[in-house]
Amino acid sequence: MKTMYLFLILVGTAAAAAAQAPIGVDGTVPPALRTRPAEAPAATGAALSAQALAKLEKQFRAADVDGNGSLSVDEAKNFGFVARHFDEIDTGRRGAVSFDDLRNYLVRAKGDRR
Repeated sequence: MKTMYLFLILVGTAAAAAAQAPIGVDGTVPPALRTRPAEAPAATGAALSAQALAKLEKQFRAADVDGNGSLSVDEAKNFGFVARHFDEIDTGRRGAVSFDDLRNYLVRAKGDRR
Protein backbone atom coordinates (compact mmCIF):
# COMPACT_ATOMS: atom_id res chain seq x y z
CA MET A 1 0.00 0.00 0.00
CA LYS A 2 2.79 2.42 0.91
CA THR A 3 4.50 1.47 -2.34
CA MET A 4 1.35 2.37 -4.27
CA TYR A 5 1.14 5.81 -2.62
CA LEU A 6 4.83 6.43 -3.28
CA PHE A 7 4.35 5.43 -6.91
CA LEU A 8 1.37 7.79 -7.30
CA ILE A 9 3.28 10.65 -5.71
CA LEU A 10 6.22 10.10 -8.06
CA VAL A 11 3.95 9.93 -11.12
CA GLY A 12 2.13 13.06 -10.01
CA THR A 13 5.39 14.93 -9.42
CA ALA A 14 6.73 13.90 -12.81
CA ALA A 15 3.51 14.99 -14.52
CA ALA A 16 3.62 18.38 -12.76
CA ALA A 17 7.24 18.90 -13.77
CA ALA A 18 6.51 17.97 -17.36
CA ALA A 19 3.61 20.42 -17.44
CA GLN A 20 5.90 23.28 -16.34
CA ALA A 21 8.58 22.73 -19.02
CA PRO A 22 8.01 24.58 -22.31
CA ILE A 23 7.04 22.41 -25.23
CA GLY A 24 10.04 21.16 -27.20
CA VAL A 25 12.55 21.94 -24.45
CA ASP A 26 14.54 19.18 -22.83
CA GLY A 27 14.16 19.78 -19.10
CA THR A 28 17.47 18.05 -18.39
CA VAL A 29 19.47 20.71 -20.27
CA PRO A 30 20.32 23.78 -18.14
CA PRO A 31 18.69 27.00 -19.40
CA ALA A 32 22.07 28.63 -20.11
CA LEU A 33 22.91 25.86 -22.56
CA ARG A 34 19.49 25.94 -24.21
CA THR A 35 19.93 29.53 -25.36
CA ARG A 36 23.53 29.41 -26.58
CA PRO A 37 24.04 31.30 -29.82
CA ALA A 38 24.88 29.29 -32.89
CA GLU A 39 28.60 28.82 -33.37
CA ALA A 40 30.24 31.03 -35.95
CA PRO A 41 31.34 29.29 -39.12
CA ALA A 42 35.01 28.38 -39.36
CA ALA A 43 37.22 31.07 -40.84
CA THR A 44 38.69 30.60 -44.29
CA GLY A 45 40.94 32.50 -46.67
CA ALA A 46 42.01 35.96 -45.55
CA ALA A 47 40.08 35.72 -42.27
CA LEU A 48 41.91 32.51 -41.37
CA SER A 49 45.26 34.09 -42.24
CA ALA A 50 44.44 37.10 -40.06
CA GLN A 51 43.51 34.83 -37.14
CA ALA A 52 46.72 32.84 -37.50
CA LEU A 53 48.81 36.01 -37.69
CA ALA A 54 47.10 37.46 -34.60
CA LYS A 55 47.75 34.23 -32.67
CA LEU A 56 51.38 34.22 -33.78
CA GLU A 57 51.81 37.85 -32.69
CA LYS A 58 50.28 37.06 -29.30
CA GLN A 59 52.79 34.22 -28.83
CA PHE A 60 55.60 36.51 -29.97
CA ARG A 61 54.60 39.21 -27.45
CA ALA A 62 54.42 36.60 -24.68
CA ALA A 63 57.96 35.45 -25.48
CA ASP A 64 59.20 39.07 -25.48
CA VAL A 65 59.95 39.13 -21.76
CA ASP A 66 61.49 42.62 -21.65
CA GLY A 67 58.77 44.09 -23.88
CA ASN A 68 61.13 45.83 -26.29
CA GLY A 69 59.36 44.50 -29.40
CA SER A 70 62.03 42.02 -30.41
CA LEU A 71 63.29 38.64 -29.28
CA SER A 72 66.87 38.02 -28.32
CA VAL A 73 68.36 34.55 -28.72
CA ASP A 74 67.54 33.83 -25.05
CA GLU A 75 63.96 35.07 -25.36
CA ALA A 76 63.49 33.07 -28.54
CA LYS A 77 64.07 29.88 -26.54
CA ASN A 78 60.53 30.43 -25.20
CA PHE A 79 59.23 30.44 -28.77
CA GLY A 80 60.50 27.17 -30.28
CA PHE A 81 59.89 27.98 -33.96
CA VAL A 82 61.83 31.23 -33.74
CA ALA A 83 64.63 29.55 -31.80
CA ARG A 84 65.01 26.87 -34.48
CA HIS A 85 65.06 29.39 -37.34
CA PHE A 86 66.60 32.37 -35.54
CA ASP A 87 69.55 32.87 -37.91
CA GLU A 88 67.32 32.65 -40.99
CA ILE A 89 64.82 35.14 -39.50
CA ASP A 90 67.54 37.59 -38.34
CA THR A 91 68.58 38.66 -41.84
CA GLY A 92 70.08 41.91 -40.52
CA ARG A 93 72.35 39.96 -38.12
CA ARG A 94 71.30 42.21 -35.23
CA GLY A 95 71.08 39.39 -32.69
CA ALA A 96 67.36 40.05 -32.29
CA VAL A 97 64.25 39.49 -34.37
CA SER A 98 61.16 41.68 -34.54
CA PHE A 99 57.69 40.49 -35.38
CA ASP A 100 58.10 42.07 -38.82
CA ASP A 101 61.27 40.00 -39.31
CA LEU A 102 59.31 36.87 -38.42
CA ARG A 103 56.43 37.78 -40.73
CA ASN A 104 58.86 38.49 -43.60
CA TYR A 105 60.56 35.15 -43.01
CA LEU A 106 57.24 33.34 -43.19
CA VAL A 107 56.39 35.08 -46.48
CA ARG A 108 59.79 34.12 -47.91
CA ALA A 109 59.43 30.52 -46.70
CA LYS A 110 55.97 30.27 -48.23
CA GLY A 111 57.35 31.59 -51.54
CA ASP A 112 60.18 29.04 -51.47
CA ARG A 113 57.69 26.19 -51.13
CA ARG A 114 55.86 27.15 -54.31
